[in-house]
Amino acid sequence: NAQAVQLESGELDLALLDPKNAQNFVGKDGFVCYDMKTSDYRGILFNFWNDYWTENKDIIPAVCYAIDRQAIVDAVLLGQGMSAYGPLQRNVYNNDAVEHYDYNPEKAKSILESIGCTMGESGYYERNGAEIGFVISVMSGEQDRLDIAQAAAQQLRQAGIHATVEIPAQMDWGGQMACLIGWGSPFDADDHTYKVFGTDKGANYSGYSNATVDAELALARQSDDPAVRKEHYDAFQEALAEDPAYAFICYIDANYVAKSTLHGISADTVMGHHGVGIFWNVQDWTIG
Repeated sequence: NAQAVQLESGELDLALLDPKNAQNFVGKDGFVCYDMKTSDYRGILFNFWNDYWTENKDIIPAVCYAIDRQAIVDAVLLGQGMSAYGPLQRNVYNNDAVEHYDYNPEKAKSILESIGCTMGESGYYERNGAEIGFVISVMSGEQDRLDIAQAAAQQLRQAGIHATVEIPAQMDWGGQMACLIGWGSPFDADDHTYKVFGTDKGANYSGYSNATVDAELALARQSDDPAVRKEHYDAFQEALAEDPAYAFICYIDANYVAKSTLHGISADTVMGHHGVGIFWNVQDWTIG
């Protein structure tokens, strides 16, 4: 919000805004809107260090089926993004053949019932007398993450899973139940897979561990042959889809707004996480 005000006042020449603030500049004299594609995805990270998932990991497929991703893209992102099913959709090694977990609330309910959950009087499923549900933590300062989390939580509640959203004063990576995560890189596929999904790797904030995922990611980074790497990244994505670390939700566009006097921005480049990459040709930019 502050950046939008600074653009209006002339304090900034360029800003990355959330879709709703960016929409206010569409068609406005003196400004140009750049809705740029990114490899930047959002999803619900399940914190496997939390005992809840030791006991309830088998509800995760139901969580994935209960989310209407396209509805979130349309309502929250104002259509500026796309549904997500995995971490490499905007990468040359994307495997489109994996399970997408397309919106299917009836299948979500069927899964819950097949593992012994029953509908309680509150309207939420229960197991062994305890309600099925979890808290999604959201880092402060990113309105799009909060809006996505709230929309997803509402959809989960409609499917009988009591999901709620909180903004903690400080993120508790070891103790939280779940988190609205953001990741993505338009560069080498290793950049945001090995460190994010590999067991005990530096950016694995979920405690996720899968032996097949570990093996395939290790093999993929040991070769410079695209055909060999594709084979291993395909297998990695299949294993990840079968044993999800996240409920992937959407890829977001980078909504840059610039003064109309700023020229030279390359709008066709795929941006990275948080819109990184826009300055790749800044030496060609001009103002005037």
